[in-house]
Amino acid sequence: MNFTLPDWVQKHWFDYDGVDGVSDEFYVALKSKLEKFQCDDPLVSIVVPAWNEELNILRTISSFADIETSHKTELLFINNNSTDRTQEILDRCGIRSIFEPKQGVNNARQTGLYSAKGKFHLCADSDSIYPAGWVDAYVNVLSDESVSCAYGRHAFIPPDISSRFSLAMYELFTSPILYMRSKNRVHLNVLGMNFGFRTADGIKVGGFDYDKKVWEDGWMALKLKSLGRVVKVPGDDGVNWTTARRLLDDGTVWGAFKRRIKNEIRRFPGYFKKNRKD
Repeated sequence: MNFTLPDWVQKHWFDYDGVDGVSDEFYVALKSKLEKFQCDDPLVSIVVPAWNEELNILRTISSFADIETSHKTELLFINNNSTDRTQEILDRCGIRSIFEPKQGVNNARQTGLYSAKGKFHLCADSDSIYPAGWVDAYVNVLSDESVSCAYGRHAFIPPDISSRFSLAMYELFTSPILYMRSKNRVHLNVLGMNFGFRTADGIKVGGFDYDKKVWEDGWMALKLKSLGRVVKVPGDDGVNWTTARRLLDDGTVWGAFKRRIKNEIRRFPGYFKKNRKD
């Protein structure tokens, strides 16, 4: 448990004001580091949907640039009909991208699934930070043929209104919930910003459902569960760091905690029953 923001996360969580908020030299250096993701026969595909993320996406890209792996890996962004300058950032970084005009993360993830070339399909988000060992951590787990889906934990990056300490306490006190879910309802632990599976398996179960406006990630995990085990990626290399903007809809960590507990009380009986879908 990190009660402060790790140095490597702080490196990528820099302030900038859109496309023009960094220098040309920054883009040149980033593009050079990202050349490792340009391959025609990857083992791994990192697929990232993006909708109007001009003010966040450079941080995510910066963390991908520092990923260390011996596996051939492609990086693919799906521009989900952005109206800001997200596409310009992708182009300046030399990143392969596909434009998906139909709005919705489910549509973007489905386009990414059928466009990916790798055997292993890793799902990420464009407002998160990923550790250098992230790819290898997933390959190690998904190389076990009995595993159909792998997922990682997440940690929150504090905004101005909250400290990292309070967010760490939130993560600590909600960890028993994640453990209970892992027994019979593990699909509820799977989040689109940090999970993976074999591309062929994703296609086999029908991909991401177009009619799922939300929870497209957990639904995919539930379908993949029919093909094998859903397993958590161990260690810090399986953890992504993400903005706390959605967590803090109630304005405070305490408000988020109360909302979480209220939802879990309703779900609690199902943690002891197999094959529940909610």
